[in-house]
Amino acid sequence: MKLTPSGQPEDVVCDMCGLSTRVGEVGVQFGTLHAAWGEGAGHSGEVYELHLCEGCFFSLVSDIKRTRWASVMLEDEGDAIQKNDAFGRVSTDGAE
Repeated sequence: MKLTPSGQPEDVVCDMCGLSTRVGEVGVQFGTLHAAWGEGAGHSGEVYELHLCEGCFFSLVSDIKRTRWASVMLEDEGDAIQKNDAFGRVSTDGAE
């Protein structure tokens, strides 16, 4: 990853679609999927980090939501998952 003089990434390529995450003059805009597997895990000691453009990130969130919904679709929780537009979101505009 090439950095600008200020230490910011010049560009980040999406690990899913291979496209740039640069948004005009705003700069790079990407989400990160991160895992660090600890002792006892099948992948103990391994660390993963994937960079995703906005489209691929929300496609992946949708896939996760759909998979979760499929496991509980006949229960009350199924409806709640389907209606949850903020699935996975932890904050908005810096407010938690």
